[in-house]
Amino acid sequence: MSVTIRQIAVKAGVSRGTVDRVLNDRPGVKPHVREKVMAIAEELNYVPNAAAKALAFSKKPLHVGIIMPPREIEFFQEIRDGIEEAADELKGFGIRLEYCYVSNQNPEEGAAVIRKLVEDGVNGIMFSVMDDDLIRLSINQAVDSGVPVITFNSDVEQSKRICFVGQNLPQSGRIAAGLMARVLRSPSKVLVVAGHLSIYAHRARVKGFGDHLSDSGIDIAQVIEGYDRFEVTYEKLKEALTRYPEIEGIYMATGHIGACMDVVKGMNRPNRYRIIANDLMPEVEQGMREGLIDFTIVQNPAQQGYRSLRMLYELILNGKMPEQQYYYTETSIVIPESL
Repeated sequence: MSVTIRQIAVKAGVSRGTVDRVLNDRPGVKPHVREKVMAIAEELNYVPNAAAKALAFSKKPLHVGIIMPPREIEFFQEIRDGIEEAADELKGFGIRLEYCYVSNQNPEEGAAVIRKLVEDGVNGIMFSVMDDDLIRLSINQAVDSGVPVITFNSDVEQSKRICFVGQNLPQSGRIAAGLMARVLRSPSKVLVVAGHLSIYAHRARVKGFGDHLSDSGIDIAQVIEGYDRFEVTYEKLKEALTRYPEIEGIYMATGHIGACMDVVKGMNRPNRYRIIANDLMPEVEQGMREGLIDFTIVQNPAQQGYRSLRMLYELILNGKMPEQQYYYTETSIVIPESL
């Protein structure tokens, strides 16, 4: 016969509500009481009734908040596709998704959304925007209040998030550096374009790229932040290419690839730039077909969304903690001949 919450409560000398709060890692229980209840639950080999929880969620759906950059950033559509695939598989158990699109330049906005979701009673949060002290504090407060947070695509380092699901971003930068070193002669100069260096994914790729180039004879003339905006990326990249006529390569760590393509097409240059991009969005594919982009490094964004939601659901429903802090999706290289 399975052990019930009532049996644990009787043995611990506390209410069933207290036991429920402890077993579901909710606040409002004194530390010594929490330890006592957990010890008794372990002693009695208590196993959560997943079927009962699933039935409860089917009546009152599990509420998951998903925080990501502005909707117009095309890359995240593939991540949403993965999230929706997982949600479709779980719809019979009861799940409600709340997408929240926030600025990728203003950490206060992301932090405020985390706080609001917690106040609204969400069961869990998926987060992918900035890596900032204010964001880190808000994530920690959410987890401390019993709301688990999983980061996807871009991490928030040294926070209490449960785990990160995404590409091995420093490795992605190192791969780009290795490719650049194979197509350029030493010495030479390159430009790096990122969206926003306050976002871990962007910063980690740039760092991996720079570190791996350190002994190659290839120097980074400038790192440009384009904030994933066409106009900003276009103007900054055009200005940098004019200032540094010796530039031979461009690494699009993140950012608006369409702006990059328009700039290089308009430059009066006898030999083309060697360009390395990320992901396989339509603009990247077109740039490769036109012979402008040498390589692109892909990361399976749909899997990032899918795995994040599935793991968060398993944690909330069954108390199953992820076995590791980092879940990396595969990284691969695409060349024009692959298309």
